[in-house]
Parts: sequence; C-alpha cells; structure tokens
Amino acid sequence: MARRTKEEAEATRESVLLAALDLFSEQSCSHATFSDIARRIGMTRGAVYRHFENKPALLAALIEYICDRQRHLTGEPIPAICSIGDVRRAFIAHAGVVASDAMVRRFEFFMHYQMEWSAELLIETHKTLNEFRKNPLDESRVCFQLPAIARCLRDGVNVDPLILTLPAFRVGLCKMYLGRCPRTDFDSRAENGFDLPGGVSLAQMAGGGFDYEFGFEKGVCV
Repeated sequence: MARRTKEEAEATRESVLLAALDLFSEQSCSHATFSDIARRIGMTRGAVYRHFENKPALLAALIEYICDRQRHLTGEPIPAICSIGDVRRAFIAHAGVVASDAMVRRFEFFMHYQMEWSAELLIETHKTLNEFRKNPLDESRVCFQLPAIARCLRDGVNVDPLILTLPAFRVGLCKMYLGRCPRTDFDSRAENGFDLPGGVSLAQMAGGGFDYEFGFEKGVCV
C-alpha cells in the first residue's frame, strides 16, 4: 500500500507540473494561480500546496522536470560526455529535441517569450534549484577539463568564457527559432512549423554554428 501511495503522489506531482506548464503557457506564470492549476486537474488548492509550497518552488521543479525530459530524450545516444565529438552531438541533439518534442518546445517558448521574471522570483527559483541539482556550468567546466577534450582546445583558450558561450549560443538560437525571427525567414508551412526553407533544421543550424569561435581545433578531435 505504501508503494502505491508513493506512486500516486508522484503521479499527482507530475499532473501539477504539466497543468502548470499549460497554464503558464496560456496565461503567463504571474497570472496563473495555484487555484487555477488545481481546477485544471480537478483537485483542491491544498493538494497543490502539499507538493509545492510556493510558485518559485513549482517553477524550479518544472524547470528540472523539463531538463530531465531533455536528458532522457538525448541521453541514450550519448550516455556520457567523453570527447569533443560527444559535446558536439549533445549540443545538436538538444537543439533537435526543441524542434521534435512538443512539451519541450512549449516550455522553451514560455520561458523565452511569456515568462515575467522579477528579481525576487529569480533569486528564489535559483535558490530552490541549487538545493537539488548542480550548477550546469560547473558540470561543463569539469567536462572541458577532461584530457580527451582539453587537448582539442586551441592553446591559450580561456575555458570560462567558452562554457558561457556555448549555452548562450544555444539559448539565442532557440529564441530566434521559436520567435520566427523575420530575418531568418522561417517557413511556417513546414510540417512541424519550425524547419527552414530547403530543409535546414534547428539541429542543422546548431551543428553549423557549433564549430565557429568556440576555441576548438576543427577537424582534429571527433
């Protein structure tokens, strides 16, 4: 019975997160309330509060939930980052997930275009995230210190700007893609609504830009 109760609690928690994602996408995070979320899944507001004490805690959990989903969708072909080739493939795979997975795409669109951050919400959300996960930039720093990757970098390259440049490029590319930036001439007639004319996908764009200005000796390490 205890096992069943735990499974039910986990299912309820996931239902709350998915309802929050839908409502945040429809109304924005600042306008959607715990009462709205509870009504969406046919529960009481108290049931939502039993899982998340406040909105920063809920938002942090939603961020981690989607990150786990992205890791699951990209993790099988790249179980561990051991080489520059792995880094490049992971970078492209994450771009591909945004284009192919509706849930991840909805989350990314909400975070880029509908999220209304305040200083307090940022601080509290990051505080909660730091309680149950490592800083992704710290993990990247460890990755670039691996001998198989470090030897692929140009002499004298400063790793700190590098580990900031890669996610900044991914975030910027994703935002342009989801926002259908006019100068990129996105084709709304494509089947998934996001491919470029001529069949150039977001993953291809990520792969094409990955090799430039990131301090890698192009073609040396794969």
